[in-house]
Amino acid sequence: MKRNLIVYKVDYKLKSDPYHEDRFIKTKRIVMAPYEVPQKTGYWQNHRNVQIKFFKQMEGLEKCTYSGDKYRVTRVRKIK
Repeated sequence: MKRNLIVYKVDYKLKSDPYHEDRFIKTKRIVMAPYEVPQKTGYWQNHRNVQIKFFKQMEGLEKCTYSGDKYRVTRVRKIK
């Protein structure tokens, strides 16, 4: 069985950092399985699933998107 993993780049920063300044942005790579991000449902739903996995890994939060207790997601990109 061959698993084609999909890699996403998540740009994030601390909630305490200024919202409009880009110099505080950090990047994390999130690896998703094809069943976690079906490519037929639309990119915004896939990005939402990536954000949920990001917050689960970084903060241990369930069903959290965009902004958690410590971090704020600024952008999600699929790596080609």
